[in-house]
Amino acid sequence: MVELETNQKQSNIRPDLAKLLAKKDSLSMKALKQFTEKKRKEGIDVDEAIKENDLNIIIELSRYQSEYSAMNLHGPLPSDIKYESIDVNGAAAELIINPNVSEHQIFMHLFSGGYVIGTLKTRRRIPVLIGRSSHLRCLNVGYRLAPEHPFPAALEDSIKAYQWILSSGIESKNVIISGASAGGGLAVATVLKLKELKLPLPSAMILISPWADLALRGGTLKKNAKFEPNITIEMLKMLANAYLQGKDPMNSLVSPVYASLEGFPPMLIQVGSYEVLLDDSVRLTESAKAAGVDITLEIYEGMIHMFQNFVDILPDSRQAIENIAKFIEKYLN
Repeated sequence: MVELETNQKQSNIRPDLAKLLAKKDSLSMKALKQFTEKKRKEGIDVDEAIKENDLNIIIELSRYQSEYSAMNLHGPLPSDIKYESIDVNGAAAELIINPNVSEHQIFMHLFSGGYVIGTLKTRRRIPVLIGRSSHLRCLNVGYRLAPEHPFPAALEDSIKAYQWILSSGIESKNVIISGASAGGGLAVATVLKLKELKLPLPSAMILISPWADLALRGGTLKKNAKFEPNITIEMLKMLANAYLQGKDPMNSLVSPVYASLEGFPPMLIQVGSYEVLLDDSVRLTESAKAAGVDITLEIYEGMIHMFQNFVDILPDSRQAIENIAKFIEKYLN
């Protein structure tokens, strides 16, 4: 995401995590150099475009960096997984099938990327890890991205995907909805919309570091900025504006921290204590508790945004995925 600064500014990041973040920064810089050279051949000065806040170039660069990092930061995924591209009522999606999975249960996943970045191919890691640990198939939803497709496009695609699951013969009691970062906020918005449409709700929800307040009113945006210098308020504003395009950022279908969560299914939220978006998880939890929802909030000390990706190296990441599997087992019994 135009990561031009290094993690040397971070404070109190544990050494194993700092090493991973330094590698991520290095990959982002390599991607920036590649992108800059590519655009130079097209007659475009990337540095100048960034200085002038050229949104099109900034988003194109962010997507390029994200894809480059996703394909090079982690080790390869297991080779025994099947991926099946499908059309779900007009929306793109991919079935991710680990060995020995249940045929009558499934989880629907909404990936991260600030509503602007991400592809089904580059956002497989989290759903693969969850599916493998829980023995479930995953419907990974390739919802349309902003700014080309602003709100409510992503929400519309999420609803289409959920309706496709129900039409396939799987009962709602055998469905879990999960979401990461922006996908976490979208997951909550999806259930809000399902309630409005009077459709049966999933059995439970899993939210990983949800971005649930596009009005950006959380206190940890500033408090934890020293730990996540690459997730700035300015960057989040850019992503929010690309998605909203003038619509109210406090609309509960884009910022579910302002919604009533009455009648919601059980929820598990995982977040790192160093995240700038920590308050989004805390406020969602408070709202859920006020509405009588069965909710579990797990705050992992010293962890940063989307730390679950690092299961190969970090014990906290492995524990988080194990806890997700236990949560799924409890509510898909």
